Amino acid sequence: MELPPHYVDPVTLHEVLDDVPAARAYLADLAAGAASDEPTVLAVRVPLLRVLAPEADDPDAQLAEAERLGWLAVGLAGGPADDAAAAHAPAHEVPLGAVAPLLRLAHVLQWRHRFSEADLLFGLALEATRYHGEHAASVEHARRLECRTLYHWGRCRYEQALEVHVEQARPYLGEALALFVRALELRVDVAASPEEVATVRQAIQAARDRLAELGA
Repeated sequence: MELPPHYVDPVTLHEVLDDVPAARAYLADLAAGAASDEPTVLAVRVPLLRVLAPEADDPDAQLAEAERLGWLAVGLAGGPADDAAAAHAPAHEVPLGAVAPLLRLAHVLQWRHRFSEADLLFGLALEATRYHGEHAASVEHARRLECRTLYHWGRCRYEQALEVHVEQARPYLGEALALFVRALELRVDVAASPEEVATVRQAIQAARDRLAELGA
């Protein structure tokens, strides 16, 4: 299951849904279904709640629900139960299956402007992918998740640059660009789809454009 049709805004790097009313109806159907709290459904509900939050009557309440469900999904995948557990979780104890739910949850925290908490989860996810990339039976799967983690963490650092004073933005943009470039290298190496490669190239261009605006 995936998000309904959408595109990534070239400036904010946020997902933008093609049909918001249809996406709302889809979210309502998922929430009302008997399998609403199953991992495959949560994999759609969490990002949908996040992306639809700006259009909601109470955006913060919707993001809070996305965060609650995000932690539920991480726990169901065998990951840490809360932020305190995540802060002390060794990467080798985080199952590879918990990485994607961690990324979805981290993006919710990012959209709530709780960047230090989001960075913690992105960092844990990256360490887990690298550990499993050396020890897991499916090395290719771990490397693909590493690409995904680098890209999404880059989006978080990029957004932090947009939220701070212009004089403080350059380091965040530099970190975002480095993460995007490494993600692109890995995606090319693992023969990712043209769409995945194009998405990272778009992010690289966005970071470079913002740096150019700062005279970097």
